Amino acid sequence: MDKNIKKLQIGVMGSMADLKYLKTTENLAEQIGYYIAKNRAILVFGAEKDFDSLSTAACRGAKKANGLTVGVTYGKGLDIYEKNADVVIASGLERGGGRELPLVLSCDVVIAVGGGSGTLTEIAIAYQANIPVVVMKNTGGWSEKLANTYLDDRKRFKIETAKTAKEAVDKAFALVDRRKKKTKQILYLTGVHGDEKIGIETLIKMEKEGLPVSWIVGNKKAIKAKKRYIDSDLNRVAPGKLNSKKYEIRRAAEIVNIFKEYQYIIDIHGTDSDTGIFTIVTNPTSDNLLLAGCLPIKNIVIWPSSSNNKITGSLVSFAKYGVEIECGPKSDPKVNKQLAGILKKISYNTIEIQKSDIASKKIFKVYGKLIEKPSILLKNFKKINLSGESFYPLLVGQYKNIVCYKMKKIELFN
Repeated sequence: MDKNIKKLQIGVMGSMADLKYLKTTENLAEQIGYYIAKNRAILVFGAEKDFDSLSTAACRGAKKANGLTVGVTYGKGLDIYEKNADVVIASGLERGGGRELPLVLSCDVVIAVGGGSGTLTEIAIAYQANIPVVVMKNTGGWSEKLANTYLDDRKRFKIETAKTAKEAVDKAFALVDRRKKKTKQILYLTGVHGDEKIGIETLIKMEKEGLPVSWIVGNKKAIKAKKRYIDSDLNRVAPGKLNSKKYEIRRAAEIVNIFKEYQYIIDIHGTDSDTGIFTIVTNPTSDNLLLAGCLPIKNIVIWPSSSNNKITGSLVSFAKYGVEIECGPKSDPKVNKQLAGILKKISYNTIEIQKSDIASKKIFKVYGKLIEKPSILLKNFKKINLSGESFYPLLVGQYKNIVCYKMKKIELFN
């Protein structure tokens, strides 16, 4: 094992002795601590001052395997019930009145055994902080009640269940590994245009909330200069050239190289037009269409970006799997809030592409543009009949020389 790799910190939470748990449940907690130590992870537990608990039992088990244990206690003193703990952290907070926060937030993953109100609080904190939770089956308490459930309709993650100590520890490692891979699964690209900050603002908030997101700002110079671009439109010059004298062409090449490290690329844009939020597929392969279908966005627009010679085009056209998300009006707080909700759903759940997902979406394809302004009112995604031609408008009022783009509705995978 590489000594420079941070050891996993696994928390074991559970009932206090006054809940009169069974001896078999206590033995199970000890076994969990033992397997945590045998796997060279660090045990984090709730260190009590007055009597035993299942969390403390896990400490005893870890010490039998010569593991490193860290106890988080309440109050100011370092005296605790379990004398064999390696490290004691005095939180200065009350038991049941705040000690749970530093205890849980010190963990990469939590295993719960039985549990009363304190364990319920700890599981809720883990859920809010997106820290995976494994509960032990047949141990009663909140572990039994919450097995294989979500804590709320946000469905941040499902609470996993295990029957044995070894299974619980194996699952704990797997869940953390999955979370690490998740940060490499999706790359969010935003700020491709200097006048579109909606994605930047949303992703910064998500990071502050502790959500696992990987993202980059596309056009930092244009953002700083408060201009749409410096030399040329960054979203029209991909795949770019690293030795170009033009900033955006060089930057496009850098971004396309970064794409290779991730499985899926999602590029976030903003418009002044009242479009709501929709997905754009600039490279309409079946894989990209299925990717668009699995995102929690109703409208999908197929809009090939490459020119006729197919040499240059949008950035995501040069990703293995990539789509754009367009948001409008970009300055509307409701749209900002809706985008945050969408990105959180994407970030909490591993993307699983299924053909059935796209069947529930509305799919459009851009085929032309309207130049002359009509006498009737146009609305995005609302079908109209104009001079015998039926179409769906897109980006109404966005451009000076174009009234809107024209779309037709299509059916896929019939």
